[in-house]
Amino acid sequence: MFEVTAISYMPDGRPFVASVESKKYPFFGTQFHPEQAVLFYGHNNADHSWLSIRLNRHFADYFVYLARHNTNSWGDFETTQLAIVENAPAIVTKEGTWYVYK
Repeated sequence: MFEVTAISYMPDGRPFVASVESKKYPFFGTQFHPEQAVLFYGHNNADHSWLSIRLNRHFADYFVYLARHNTNSWGDFETTQLAIVENAPAIVTKEGTWYVYK
């Protein structure tokens, strides 16, 4: 159902699928974070060149563009706030990972 459109590589050289799209349905997906090139410096191997920033920004803008076409709604402001993950308490482990619980 999906066609691979990009492959990326782990630090040890193992490949993984970075993006896919369907030729039959309006579906696509990425297995990376487009915001990495713009927001995170120093602790990863993200490409921070201007070309990388522009291309990753294209993904982010396109995701927002498509999301705004969605007519589904959670309801009013108060109901929506209850479902936002940033409002849930987080547990941070000694390893620096975190988990959200409700």
